[in-house]
Amino acid sequence: MLTHEFKEPHETIERQRDQVADLRKSRNGLGFLAGVLGVTTALFGYLGYNQYVQNQAFRMATENHYQRAFNELSTNVNNMELEMSRLMASNSTNQTVTGLTEVSRQANQASANMGQLPLATLLLSRTNQFVNTVGDFSQNLAERKVDANTSLTVEEQSKIRDLHKQTAFLRDELNKMGEQLNTRQLTWVDLQRQSRMQEQKGSKQQTAWYDRLWNKVLATVAGQETETQAPPILANFQFVETELQKYSPVEYDGRYSEQIKITPRGLGSGQITQEQAVQIAQSWIGQPYLDGHQINVTGEGKAAIPSYGISVVAKDNPNQNKINMDISKTGGHVIYMLKDRPVGTPTITRDDAAAVARDYLARRGFNNFEVTTVEEYQNIAVVTVVPKEGNVSLYPDKVKVRVAMDDKEVIGYDGTAYLTFHHNRNLSQPAISREDARRRVSSQVAVTGDKLVLLAKDNYQEILCWEFNATRDNMNYLVYINAQNGREEKILRVETTNAGKFIF
Repeated sequence: MLTHEFKEPHETIERQRDQVADLRKSRNGLGFLAGVLGVTTALFGYLGYNQYVQNQAFRMATENHYQRAFNELSTNVNNMELEMSRLMASNSTNQTVTGLTEVSRQANQASANMGQLPLATLLLSRTNQFVNTVGDFSQNLAERKVDANTSLTVEEQSKIRDLHKQTAFLRDELNKMGEQLNTRQLTWVDLQRQSRMQEQKGSKQQTAWYDRLWNKVLATVAGQETETQAPPILANFQFVETELQKYSPVEYDGRYSEQIKITPRGLGSGQITQEQAVQIAQSWIGQPYLDGHQINVTGEGKAAIPSYGISVVAKDNPNQNKINMDISKTGGHVIYMLKDRPVGTPTITRDDAAAVARDYLARRGFNNFEVTTVEEYQNIAVVTVVPKEGNVSLYPDKVKVRVAMDDKEVIGYDGTAYLTFHHNRNLSQPAISREDARRRVSSQVAVTGDKLVLLAKDNYQEILCWEFNATRDNMNYLVYINAQNGREEKILRVETTNAGKFIF
């Protein structure tokens, strides 16, 4: 009994010691865990703060970029107005050409800066059209003044006065916008974020948002609602768009002229049905490839060349190696074809790809075509060919063929330009001989070749030219001399790289 009585307190003490030790271990574990959590919290706090600082720096850099683009746009338009006001007082060819050239340069820079602004396509489409028109009109007029060695005619002065009035209006409105931006009522980053959020909601919701915004803007401009319902700068943008639409477009021959309408000339006549479009697609692709594939009409296109959309997909794997095509409703021509598939390591050269493209076209009735360029992108050769009429290369009527360089398969075709411009032409004989045209090429270059070509200017006017290949200091050029009047029409630089020839 004594022994038992003495053991019990001893065992109790041992248990208490064990419990104390366990408690200390638990406290140590909790302390360690608290330390880890503290360090982790501090680390995440630092990372979060660092991310916040980076985001703020990026936001500021983006805002500064947009603000700089707007400021430069405003400066460009101010300079355009200044030069145009000087033109109205000019009476010499030299001052006229100098002023027109500067207006064109400032307009080109204004267009580039406008393209860097968020919401540019939404709110500045008419404004951008106007700026581009002023630049193109001024450049074309400057070239005519150089050729004629004359000052502005009464009609040309009238057109410049009209354009100057619109430019002065745009200048004043941009200055007002600049004042609003300086007050920081709305930042460019806010505009950009609003635009992206709406784009992610889908086209229908986006259209509804645009409509609501447009109604608010109109109400604001008309003074029927408080300006807080539409951001002031958006109201100014849309006010500019609305006012510029009230002016009559300037009449001139240029790429931005609203009087120039391009009607496809290579379609022929007669309308086809969807069933006929499917048959045309089958004939183009070839029956061997169509085995195991399904061909469908996917819709109707309403672009410059109305068309039926065609898709060709494998029945067992509709998402692999899909072919998309457009067949013109008028005439039943293949506008384009594109096969979506990965392309492996090239096993052929660009010259081989050019031969493949010529053969591909010849088997589909495109004869007497010559290769002008072969460019290589991601193991795909893009071969550009043009038809010939006699000994004249018809550059406007180009066709592009994409050749996979791993197995020679043609995976793309684009005949848009050919169907738009090709027609039977009665080309006149050149009034300037090859020898006479060659003498008009700069003596600073060495001529290595020549041929007759048909060029299309920016206003789509076609001109017969002598094309001369020329070199100087290891640089290659293409010089074009008008075959009717001997004028030097254009000079292009030819760059030869590992990916082929590129013309600038």
